[in-house]
Amino acid sequence: MEGITDHSLHKFFYPESVALIGASSNPIRPSYNLVGNQVKLGYQGRMYPVHPTEKEILGVKAYPNVTSIEEIVDLAVIAVGHAQTPKILRECIEKGIRRVVLVAGGFSEIGEEGRKIQQQMLELVRKSGIRAIGPNALSPINPRHNFAISFHPIERLKTGGLSLIFQSGLYEPRLRWMFSAFNLHLNKLIDLGNKMDLNEVDALSYLVFDPTTRVIGLHMESLEGDGRKFLELIHQASALGKRVIVLKSGRTEEGAKAAASHTGVMVKGNDRVFDRLLKQCGAIRAYSVEEFFDLVRALERFGPLTLKGDRITVAALPGGEAVIMTDLVQQEGLKMAKANERTSKKLKSIFPPWEISANPFDLGVALQFNDSLRVYETLIAAMSEDENVDALHLQIPEQILLLPKELFKLFHRAPALGKPLALWVAGIESGTHETLQWLEDQGIPVFPTPEKAIRALSALHQLSVSLEVA
Repeated sequence: MEGITDHSLHKFFYPESVALIGASSNPIRPSYNLVGNQVKLGYQGRMYPVHPTEKEILGVKAYPNVTSIEEIVDLAVIAVGHAQTPKILRECIEKGIRRVVLVAGGFSEIGEEGRKIQQQMLELVRKSGIRAIGPNALSPINPRHNFAISFHPIERLKTGGLSLIFQSGLYEPRLRWMFSAFNLHLNKLIDLGNKMDLNEVDALSYLVFDPTTRVIGLHMESLEGDGRKFLELIHQASALGKRVIVLKSGRTEEGAKAAASHTGVMVKGNDRVFDRLLKQCGAIRAYSVEEFFDLVRALERFGPLTLKGDRITVAALPGGEAVIMTDLVQQEGLKMAKANERTSKKLKSIFPPWEISANPFDLGVALQFNDSLRVYETLIAAMSEDENVDALHLQIPEQILLLPKELFKLFHRAPALGKPLALWVAGIESGTHETLQWLEDQGIPVFPTPEKAIRALSALHQLSVSLEVA
């Protein structure tokens, strides 16, 4: 962590002690999980639940107020109603606490009175020299520290190289899915909320230089920090080989109004200019929540692999789908690779009794006449060694997943030769099957549709080209 441990955000992610103000012992209340998640995940720091009447919560001693805690904690999470939040904030400042998360909404996003109270809190924060996340924020999550501030129960966290920055809690209802069926491998997550104090520039200035962050996913409704610094940091991330995906809402006039009512800030500037500047700095723009999550997960799973060329080989079970995928490759700015003569000769050994195309390759007919593992082994070996092929996009049938996962080592050949491989299994999320999870642990992303796989390869190519320019 050398080089970032003195950053204002570091102790938010690595607190050795935390006060959880508003925690509850009632399992049907969202604030139950403030303590519950730390207990389940095995957080090793010191916890201080704060509740006016509870004596203990989940076996952890509770305190009636912040002032009664024996030590000055690293972090205070203030999860009480908006009417009480300013009072508790003052108590934390008087106690000497230097970092706070303000969970409650009901401030700048509700109108003039809310903005006035938020401004008063900001003046308190600035005058005392502390740092604050929020209000209207649940944060942070750090799997490496077994630490997760959330109102939703988190059973497990998989550690990876992906760090996420959100301006809202749009991820919160998706947490169970993110860490189970979707099989997300997370490094850090921060929800900035109304960005009263800490904003996206602060978050980027930490994560860009965080050695455990390889991919940064950023959701934003507005740009609150210095715009020039924001773009400089994205360019620095690209120059360092880190991949940045941005989901910015408020692209339309009505969307901008909706953003204003949500976090209390107007979205400013021309969206097309913003889009162009992002691309110049080496970032990829996502245009939907689904696309955002698909891309950040895939780019993290590809690991250090790059895709400087744009020539793709495609193999699908139905021949008709292979044709559709050929269209998708072109639509995403990629090209169908033209296999060389040596590759074509190798593939003939797994052809049916008639000639078929090398690319796109009809897996359905090949599997009718050959052992399934032999088909995939021959196809992957031939295409991986072909200098005309830059990446592979393959469908695998659900039935093949019944085989022991150790047999799937044949899929490692392409990445080992520096060629990204994207697999897809129709309708199956990778986190729902042990073999698919194992493949992703090996750096081979698996998708439920061909569109998602091809889009991921296209994004990897765009970022690899941007990296060369940077």
